[in-house]
Amino acid sequence: MRLLVTLAAAATAATLGVPGLPLASTAAPAHGPADALAPRVATGPKLAVDAARGKHRISPLIYGVNFADRGFANQVDLPVDRWGGNSTDTYNWQVRASNHGQDWYFTNFADCWSDAFGFCRRGRDHSAADALVAQDRSTHTATLLTLPLLGWVARAVSYAGDHPCSYPAADDPQDDHDPYHPTCGNGRRGGQWLTADPTTAGLQVGPAFSAQWITALRQKFGDARHGGVSIYELGNEPNLWDSTHHDFHPQPTTYDELWSKSRDLAIAVKDADAGAATLGPAEWGWPNYFCSAADHVDQGCFATSPDRAAHGGTELSAWYLQQFAAYERQTGRRLLDYFDLHYYPQGQYSPATDVTRSLWDPAYTDPSWIHARIDLLPRMRDWVKAGYPGTKLGVSEYNLGLGVTTDERLQNVIEADALGIFGREGLDLATFWPDGGSPVPAAAFRIFRNYDGKHHRFGDHGVRAQSRDQRRVSVYAARDGAHGALTVVVVNKVSSPLRTAVRLKHTPGAHKAKGYQYAGAGLRPLGGLRIRRHAVHLTLPALSVTLIRVPMVP
Repeated sequence: MRLLVTLAAAATAATLGVPGLPLASTAAPAHGPADALAPRVATGPKLAVDAARGKHRISPLIYGVNFADRGFANQVDLPVDRWGGNSTDTYNWQVRASNHGQDWYFTNFADCWSDAFGFCRRGRDHSAADALVAQDRSTHTATLLTLPLLGWVARAVSYAGDHPCSYPAADDPQDDHDPYHPTCGNGRRGGQWLTADPTTAGLQVGPAFSAQWITALRQKFGDARHGGVSIYELGNEPNLWDSTHHDFHPQPTTYDELWSKSRDLAIAVKDADAGAATLGPAEWGWPNYFCSAADHVDQGCFATSPDRAAHGGTELSAWYLQQFAAYERQTGRRLLDYFDLHYYPQGQYSPATDVTRSLWDPAYTDPSWIHARIDLLPRMRDWVKAGYPGTKLGVSEYNLGLGVTTDERLQNVIEADALGIFGREGLDLATFWPDGGSPVPAAAFRIFRNYDGKHHRFGDHGVRAQSRDQRRVSVYAARDGAHGALTVVVVNKVSSPLRTAVRLKHTPGAHKAKGYQYAGAGLRPLGGLRIRRHAVHLTLPALSVTLIRVPMVP
């Protein structure tokens, strides 16, 4: 996971509906003396959309974020908002605090320890979790809330600045200390972990603790079927616990521990709110998709790795799904609704827009230390199909611009491409994780959720869309309902303008189209577009995202 940052800045980025000259037209161009000096626009790859083929449902939950700003949530009709990350796996809802683990010196912080509350000087009666759920109810957003699977939560907090922490440094100097509260250390001396007493800052809890929390949430906000929390995440990145939460979990997570804890917590969720969905294992990334932390993955992950070998050499993700499937066969009760993984770029990509290829391209070798064909979404589908059919797919943490580019325009292009891929590949849920260097790419979300400022959206019934060269230009298409307008998103990933045409099939009565475009300065309407000979001709600015809306005759 990445440290939480505010989305307020992202919510105020580009504005909609700014009048501008059309950038695309099928009219013959006017010629004059200046045209001889104008640079020629290269021809882009051929694009084709067939409204009668490749029909598939697009889940609205793929357009989610973590810790959404209210303004942004309202602007894009945010479908799902996640309360997640490392600190949520140690959250104590009763004292309204969490231990921040390795992210910040294994220290307990109260929810009010923020600038908004004057670092608890302007009131202590604040639950950040309750505030997120309350906001989600007001914006008609589903809440995805992480429950503490780790087994330890923050024991207590201080409002005076002397925060409890797992590695007190007064008599035990360490390699690094909290620059604001030097009495807390990083838990290492000479690069080696110190032994912590987990009860110094922590309280040991079990599934009953989460069941009580769900009951309290139901009493305050209603149950999952009536506007309350609708999805519960079973912990966060469990195979990193021996580093992110070394004070509470110094030993590597094993196959059996992950299963037994996930099973017991899922039972508690279903007992406390039968209408709520569960999501797991929220694993951080490669190679812990395949092996447990007890397999010492820093040395590689193989069928012969010790913990994996003890479980028949089965990949961890596949085995996890198999256990839930076996439980349902034995009891008739489904405990897992979403199979969920996290995904972040691990290398440098050239061009940067290639970063999305590891989501779907089976021929693409990721240019990172992974150096393998990740093929993430098809791989997840295969695991589910083989191990636990009917389980939905989630990616509850991702940020494909993080560490790849700091250019806001390019980040929006990458995100628009990712959102299109999520819909095409049948992902059921995704929540973007914002970071200081890569905040929410608001324009990309608006293209899909509110392209005209009137809350019109990209369609929810996907249809076939093809590009002759998806590496340069990608295209995604969907209808608004089974018989509504056709929406097409075209992503120009190259750093030069291109001319192209979108060929349309099975679009009866379609003669005109509307267009909206992002090219680094907000979304703007393109003006009237005409459909001639079943095609819309476009000029695509460099690094741009264009949406076309084509009315259809029923």
